Amino acid sequence: MLKETKRQLEWFINPEKIHSIVEKHLLNKYIYLKSLEDPPKIRFIEIHPNHTYKIATDIVLDLDKEYVCFRVLGRYLEIHIKIISRGEIKGIYNVQIKAIGISLSDREEIRIPIKNNEVYLTNFLTSKHMIEPGTRIIPTTIKVGLAEFENKIRPLYDVVKLDTFEEPDPLTELVKRTEKFILVRDSFEPKEFETEHPEILNLKKIFSNNLDKIIQRYRKLNIKSELIAPLYYLTHDHNSIVIGYIQLQHKNKTMELDEIDKVKQWNRELIDRMLQINTSLIQEKEDVLNISKSGFRTKIKHLSLINYLLKQSGFSCDIVFKGYPPISVFVEIRSSARDEKGVLYLGTKIIQFKNEEQKNQYLNLINIYEKKFKIMQAQQAQKG
Repeated sequence: MLKETKRQLEWFINPEKIHSIVEKHLLNKYIYLKSLEDPPKIRFIEIHPNHTYKIATDIVLDLDKEYVCFRVLGRYLEIHIKIISRGEIKGIYNVQIKAIGISLSDREEIRIPIKNNEVYLTNFLTSKHMIEPGTRIIPTTIKVGLAEFENKIRPLYDVVKLDTFEEPDPLTELVKRTEKFILVRDSFEPKEFETEHPEILNLKKIFSNNLDKIIQRYRKLNIKSELIAPLYYLTHDHNSIVIGYIQLQHKNKTMELDEIDKVKQWNRELIDRMLQINTSLIQEKEDVLNISKSGFRTKIKHLSLINYLLKQSGFSCDIVFKGYPPISVFVEIRSSARDEKGVLYLGTKIIQFKNEEQKNQYLNLINIYEKKFKIMQAQQAQKG
């Protein structure tokens, strides 16, 4: 197992309280053996005076082994049972209930089980090369994007440099550490090294008694004005990472505050370009196990996709309801687990749809599936 998000449960271990919960809510009702896919059914069919219980199931259970079961009755119930003996006929067991946990809040939405691949995921957007936050190692594909953009804006300034932080420099290190701007409007005016602007570093305050050395540096290199700004990359799980800096210099002209807004806009354009360069499309179809208005549970078998998703907090993909156009979403990973074969199971929450039209399409389809599921549940309840 990789990890599995834990619900907040109130636990009951008192035999009398457990007896009451089973009698009121679980007797002759189906509960489900907790597993990664297609949970088998178990039914409590009898309560014994000594606080043990008789169950019926179609699967084989091991003696002395403990199992975790669940049922949703408005709230989520988790039942921990231990098999103490086999019954008189096949499929009957006597069990002890070790504990029952009840969620502290109602489940807000119905989770609709999906069968026969009626809903699946495809068109996963993944990074060709991962960028690890905190390191100075930037993939070559990203560096290519920086170089392209550098050439695009080079005619606008005397000096233009877009680079990563692989070669440390006192000023660029400040930008990396603080994620703020350095703006020296006019290096021949000492007062220009001091500012109270929230986005701009106050070099006079930072360098204090050594400010003269910084001023002399500008004059020696014949730099009248300079802007050094952080450059960001947006990963496919929507994390913003500082990957480098943009350095702009004029020898005879001053720079104004509006240069900061200009650089921010360039960074947005650059992010789009770098994502194009560093993106792979995996068109494998992956199963959806259940779905709700706000998310879904999925089973991922594609090895490269598994390796990618294990490092992410979210991902982009298309949800396809058979017979309908794909719906593009970005989802957050809320829980994950792997089985003995390495298959990855993810619980997700939908954070963003491509547009409002696709959001409405998704919710309308969920309503259709929910109605069908409720009808099926009612039919099963009539059968007992």
